[in-house]
Amino acid sequence: MQRYLLRGLLAAAAAVLVGCASAPPEAVWPEQQVSIDDMRSTSPWVAKIPLPAADLVRDRSRNSTVVLEAYVAADGTVQRARVAQTSQNALLDDAALLSLRELRFVPYRENGVALPVTVVAPMTFKFYDRPR
Repeated sequence: MQRYLLRGLLAAAAAVLVGCASAPPEAVWPEQQVSIDDMRSTSPWVAKIPLPAADLVRDRSRNSTVVLEAYVAADGTVQRARVAQTSQNALLDDAALLSLRELRFVPYRENGVALPVTVVAPMTFKFYDRPR
């Protein structure tokens, strides 16, 4: 009898431990969404694209836009960033994400109170033919 009870307790403990090993749910993003135009950054927002980027030069569209979302805390720091709409080019998406994560903003305020916000930030990459 004790053997069956011990097995049952071990099985229950294992089930609890398996539940602990699962990935935590994604943290909640602020409900308040604002445009990047409503925010002031303390530095310019510039994406650096690693060169050579031959696939970008061959692209005939010459423009590519990625839309990002950033969780900006009440102190103006970017806590998380993600791609909301891809540019269809992983190199551009990654460059834009990296540059957005490095930004620091003046805190967003409503009625004098600093609030965390989700910032919607489109970034357009424009490519031009170089004169020969």
